[in-house]
Amino acid sequence: MFAAVVALAGIGRASAADVIDRVMAVVNRQPILLSDVSAAMLLQLVPRPEAGDPLASTLERLIERSLILEEVERYQPPDPAPEEIEKRVDAIRQRFGTPDAFPKALTSVGMTDAQLRSHIRDDLRSVTYINQRFGESDPDARDTLVAEWVGSLRRRAEVTVLYVAKP
Repeated sequence: MFAAVVALAGIGRASAADVIDRVMAVVNRQPILLSDVSAAMLLQLVPRPEAGDPLASTLERLIERSLILEEVERYQPPDPAPEEIEKRVDAIRQRFGTPDAFPKALTSVGMTDAQLRSHIRDDLRSVTYINQRFGESDPDARDTLVAEWVGSLRRRAEVTVLYVAKP
């Protein structure tokens, strides 16, 4: 009996533990976590918003990225050259100034160097796919076509946003 009470007391403490991460959105059953959003913001993996809630804007970019990557996986564009990935990693590394700051930044958002390289690889494959699909025409017309396409992807997808932006 005493062992059961001790075990139940331990369960109570475990449930009161700190939250490690939060689900911000779910795109076709794939979660986007707060740590994903934090990494994208810290490492500038998506464009920074000019105004408004940076978390909401970054989350929206990651939702769009997720939808695009599903299409990319269906059509399998070629992998980017390793030099191009390295060039992007170096550009991110340079933003942190000192050699120690970059690995610390990765650790602070729970990302490894391999995960960053994979993220960059996927971004470059997405660019290749979009270039193949929409060509390199007038930038304004192209942006409109891409936005309409992403909108259609979103309408066909299961997207649940769990983050509520601050007023």
